[in-house]
Amino acid sequence: KNLYNIGPHETRAASFESDDILEKLRYDCQEPNVWPETGNCTFDKVFKETFQAGFEIRRNVGRAFIRSIARAMEYPNLPALFSEDEFSAMGLRKYPIRRKINSNMYSDFDGTLLRELEHIDSTVTVLSTFNNDGLEVLYKNQYRAVPVTGENSFIVNIGKLVDDLIDNKVPSVRHRVAEVDFDRYSITYFLGPQFDADISRSVSGKLTDAGQKYTIFGEWIKDYLGAIELFYY
Repeated sequence: KNLYNIGPHETRAASFESDDILEKLRYDCQEPNVWPETGNCTFDKVFKETFQAGFEIRRNVGRAFIRSIARAMEYPNLPALFSEDEFSAMGLRKYPIRRKINSNMYSDFDGTLLRELEHIDSTVTVLSTFNNDGLEVLYKNQYRAVPVTGENSFIVNIGKLVDDLIDNKVPSVRHRVAEVDFDRYSITYFLGPQFDADISRSVSGKLTDAGQKYTIFGEWIKDYLGAIELFYY
């Protein structure tokens, strides 16, 4: 599904040795981007510049979204949780035409054949679907089609982890991608809190779901990445 992914890091410090798991993760998460070297210098240059510009635009959109929530809900300390973005990531995704039907890809909710299973995101998502439909969201107990973004717009979605930080005042939406009869492309960008951000309590001081086990985002992401690795590999 993922064709190409980049993060915020272009360089990284010299090798780092530590017995502290979190400190090792802090270093590992600074893995620099790896760019194509096709032998065509013009292509390589334009490819890199295009992805870097796209990443910066989406990072700005994600942070502006957080600032807007902070202003509207009078949570002035919220943006500080996102002042660094060590784990932010942007990916070009391709959902290829299905050659075989996998029975595990039918919806448990209504039996619809899916390209992407139903789920709720964790952090802030900035999504480009271009002119490719298929994205659906659950609203009033029914999945509904989401308008495509076109070439110059974005869909911004808030995930469960961030929703808890703002006292569940902006809903985290369950969504999926329904089966379509073409190769479907999209670009996703994920913005999470910074490594040391306290996610144990909301901005009003309430214990969050994550706070029952974790204090900082770095602790949470360590287990999250481990679960993703087990799922995909």
